[in-house]
Amino acid sequence: MKKEEIVKNAKTKIEQFYEKNSQWVVLIWWPTATGKSDLSLQLTDFFDSEIISSDSRQIFRNMDIGTDKVSVETRKKIPHHLIDIVNPDQHYTAGQRNSDAKKIISQIVDQKKIPIVVWWTGLYIDTLYKNFSMPEVSPDYELREKLYAEEEKNPGSLHEKLAKVDPTEAKNHHPNSIRFIVRALEIFYKTWKPKAESFFQQPVERPLLMIGLWREKEDANRRIDTRIDWMLSHGLIEEVQSLLASWYSPDLQSMQWIGYKETVAYLQNKISFEELSDQIKTNTHHFAKRQRTRFRRYLHDSISSPKKDVNYVNYDLS
Repeated sequence: MKKEEIVKNAKTKIEQFYEKNSQWVVLIWWPTATGKSDLSLQLTDFFDSEIISSDSRQIFRNMDIGTDKVSVETRKKIPHHLIDIVNPDQHYTAGQRNSDAKKIISQIVDQKKIPIVVWWTGLYIDTLYKNFSMPEVSPDYELREKLYAEEEKNPGSLHEKLAKVDPTEAKNHHPNSIRFIVRALEIFYKTWKPKAESFFQQPVERPLLMIGLWREKEDANRRIDTRIDWMLSHGLIEEVQSLLASWYSPDLQSMQWIGYKETVAYLQNKISFEELSDQIKTNTHHFAKRQRTRFRRYLHDSISSPKKDVNYVNYDLS
């Protein structure tokens, strides 16, 4: 379907949905480089709306090019939320995001506006779609440091430990997914409960219109490559240089994301510019593949087991 037809159809779907639901949310989802932000901005031409970002990286200040943020000029015209709210060395948990996102949605709805949520991170989709009950477990940095040191000394040990105390959660993570394993162990040691007992589904708080955008893998990868070429020619390297010059450690979690970790390696003369470009593209392709695998669950729901108070509409942009 052509972009113009999708915009027109989505506009109609939103109007129909609004007639039935006054406390509702539009949620645009699918993997990176499918056109979610473009669609959200085009829809603001027709509705009095505000946009909520769910990109786990766009919360950080001074990380603009590598996270593909909407321009400051656009954000001045159209309100965007959950962008530039913490520094690269600060922590912002999924529980905090869940709470903040729901407060912002309530404020937008109370103003008789339409909240358009642009979801990029699977976990954050589920905070609305599955309405997870999330534990109020604050980060314990001393415990985390101890766990990371243990893993560095004996790789694979944390996954083995998680398998003993929370086997269900251990099955959800590759042994190399250390950040997620550490968080699961942290929750267990703070609550003495498996993560599943703290994270459980509830009915949606507000009716959802789930707009899914689909592109074939080859098309999506071409768009990814074009975006990365643009980032490298529009200041990604200079952005990372500035972060390092501001004493942000390359070991920070925020600096381990795709685009940033490879650029650090380039600046440390560990890889060439050609290798930098190739590695970012390859790693982003792999990430998009993992996203497609996860997001197919929502496609399956829309066909086989739709949730109550959720309307689904999917568009093929290839």
